Amino acid sequence: MIRALFDAFRTPFVNRRIAKRLQSLDAHESFADITSLSDDDIKKYIDSEWTRAKELDDKLSRLTASLSIALTVGGAVAKTIVDGLAVSPIKIAVLTLLFLSMVFFLYGAIIGFRGLRPKPRFGYGAKFMNAVATGGEGARETLNDAAASFEVLNMIRANEASAAIDLIRNGIILFAVAMALSFVAPSKSPDPPKIAQIPRLEFL
Repeated sequence: MIRALFDAFRTPFVNRRIAKRLQSLDAHESFADITSLSDDDIKKYIDSEWTRAKELDDKLSRLTASLSIALTVGGAVAKTIVDGLAVSPIKIAVLTLLFLSMVFFLYGAIIGFRGLRPKPRFGYGAKFMNAVATGGEGARETLNDAAASFEVLNMIRANEASAAIDLIRNGIILFAVAMALSFVAPSKSPDPPKIAQIPRLEFL
């Protein structure tokens, strides 16, 4: 679980390194696999990467919405439960677990919102279509760049979605353990009822 949080915190730095491949696509080893494809196959590959990009964006959008709801509902439920517990070591454990759970949810939401920022797409538009229609070496280079760029950005999308899923899962586990502990924690004693004082009558 701690490793999942560490990996999630590492995700932005890993993605930054991956994004640098866009500056030198032909220098990466996966570029050789792309250049070995036929013209028909590389067009199919670009179409598949386009579909994959849409699926990853949709998944990240749903995950971000789930995390936002989890933060809102979880925070309200946690406050209600904690307020009803008496001070004890179990209450401290519950508070710690709930805090860690909220950290997982919050950072997952941050990654999700960051991932929802618009990313460039490739293999479409008039410029691309004109370049491909001219044929020859220039058209092939355009196809290679589009396929390689899509591959790089989809790796970033996949990392963001994977990190968000891990954070949701671990946040739910911590929240569930905290709720289970709260059932065996001593409850706060109700305040004794206040007895209304009858005003004293003074006789002259």
